[in-house]
Amino acid sequence: MNEKESIEKLRKTTSVDSEVVLEVAAKNLRRSIHECSVQNPKFIADAAKSKLQEFTFVVCGAPRTGKSTLINAIINKDLAPTKSGPSAVTLETKCYSLEGHCSNEQNEEDQTFRINIWDTKGITTWDKTIVDIINERHPMCMILCASPGSFAKDEYIRPLISLCVNSNIFVALVCTNKWNDSDEKRTKVIEEFHDLLKTYNTTSHVDNEITYYGKIGLIAMVNSISYSNRRTGIYRPKIGVNNLIYGIMKSLNEDQLLGWCYTLMENDGFWSQMQTQIEDFFAQKFTYGKSILWSFSKAKTFFQK
Repeated sequence: MNEKESIEKLRKTTSVDSEVVLEVAAKNLRRSIHECSVQNPKFIADAAKSKLQEFTFVVCGAPRTGKSTLINAIINKDLAPTKSGPSAVTLETKCYSLEGHCSNEQNEEDQTFRINIWDTKGITTWDKTIVDIINERHPMCMILCASPGSFAKDEYIRPLISLCVNSNIFVALVCTNKWNDSDEKRTKVIEEFHDLLKTYNTTSHVDNEITYYGKIGLIAMVNSISYSNRRTGIYRPKIGVNNLIYGIMKSLNEDQLLGWCYTLMENDGFWSQMQTQIEDFFAQKFTYGKSILWSFSKAKTFFQK
């Protein structure tokens, strides 16, 4: 099956066929690397190849805002340590890595990749560590978490957002622990988020309970795990994570999109539950002739810490 036939099959399919996507993605990735290697000096080609194979995203925010829990929900793995209770878990900034490769049946070089996930300690003072990560790693996106009653001070947050905006790094402002505390406190968090992004005078719009500020950032509310209160007998399901993941996905450029899809490789729930939206998104990309560097299928990919 040639690439044109693969793309046409992807358009017509009634489900997300990872084997079809694999064929299109692998050819696009190999073509990008090959064209770069023959059209540029070696040091430029090597840098571009590295860019296509190593990706980073950063999660930060005040202590006890569920940063590690959100990371685990995004990748669908218990990678970052978490625990219930009022005490912060992540006391030092840590980097977790997901590594994998995609084999192919044409004896061509395997495509390898690495996802670096920076789980930062809670922001209570100005933290140059996060600035260094952003400047040195140029992440796909920065996810800033806050929860009712726990919000890092503006004087520490605004410079980080400004740095990301000026560096063309997408910012996702996420109110976590949606089911905790009062509606009033949750509303307060969202209002503070809007104040942070309104300063950039970017047109905003709301889609599926997420507010988008152009290509600068978005505002969302999630509960990364189910919530239960034995005393009151209240149970609430996990909510908002898939919409957040999809919102970030459709906001990234193509190179970043490749890395984000690698990140989601083992999140089967996302690919199945958001199937219709994913199909529409990629079909539109193909319609306009853009090269989509999408993720490799789980069947042909392995991960290791």
